[in-house]
Amino acid sequence: MKQSFKMLDEFLNRYDKFIISTHESPDADGLGCEIAFLDFLKQMGKKGIILNSDPTPEICRFLDIDNEITIFTNESQLPDDIEKYALFILDTNDYTNIGSIHKYLDGRVKEKFFIDHHKGSDQDMIDINFVQAEVASASEIIYSIIKYYKKELNFKTAQALYTGIVFDTGSFRYPKTTLETFMTASHLVSKGVDPFKVYEHLYESNSLSSLQLRGKILSSMEILEDGKMISMKLTPEMVKDTKGSFSEGEATINAPFTVKGVIASLLIKQDIEGPVKISMRTKGDLDVAEIAMKNNGGGHKNAAGYKSKLSFDDAYAKAVEDMKTLFKKHF
Repeated sequence: MKQSFKMLDEFLNRYDKFIISTHESPDADGLGCEIAFLDFLKQMGKKGIILNSDPTPEICRFLDIDNEITIFTNESQLPDDIEKYALFILDTNDYTNIGSIHKYLDGRVKEKFFIDHHKGSDQDMIDINFVQAEVASASEIIYSIIKYYKKELNFKTAQALYTGIVFDTGSFRYPKTTLETFMTASHLVSKGVDPFKVYEHLYESNSLSSLQLRGKILSSMEILEDGKMISMKLTPEMVKDTKGSFSEGEATINAPFTVKGVIASLLIKQDIEGPVKISMRTKGDLDVAEIAMKNNGGGHKNAAGYKSKLSFDDAYAKAVEDMKTLFKKHF
């Protein structure tokens, strides 16, 4: 951890202007980090701009109280002096995973710095950035940074970080949830965050069309490995037919775990005109991060994913086979 703070400190001292971005199909953790980190940079006397490739999901828009998130659509949105900016990438350690904007920033920003909590195969990259794979959420890392620099936590920042923590810990039930996680959450609540309102936004504000989309996803499921694994599909056609939110549909990957005995869930997904992606979730010792990293992806032991250049059907078949191989190693 000391090395991470050292690298961050040196990066902050080198530049005064920063672009902040997170992964494509942004979630509550990535978005919460961006909002909190922008406030942190302002308190440090720095200039920051949030630029994301994909829109903010409806359920997360309450976080952007001051409309600080800009959705990148064309080059004219970049600062005129872009060459004076450095880049902070939050909640991913894969530069291309920030979406289309990476093509416009590559070779133009001074330097990039990752703040993340996912496993990656490049140890050299981890050593010169702020990557803490043992932490439950990127929001916890941003909290530790604000605390380390002794900066203030206002309501907006506290709500953003609390929401990110709730989302990425599965409401404090995932394996990486620790005493430190609860202590952090407690401090954030003391700043005026309303846990019920956060829950309501995240889990009780989905659209009817998204519920219909989830129905289609669930209807595609295959029961594998004697009921221990469920595989599902989220196709562009499903999104078009229901007009549901792709990001809300993605959350369906967690639904199989409500069934006793299920220890693995697999979702092969593709948004309209988007790449094919594989998301994997497991319980116990089934380490899907190793599968993700072999396919140039990343994540955690029990939650990981990657992009595939194969066709949807071929990617689905390969993902299922990879998971079956993992099962054979453990059972």
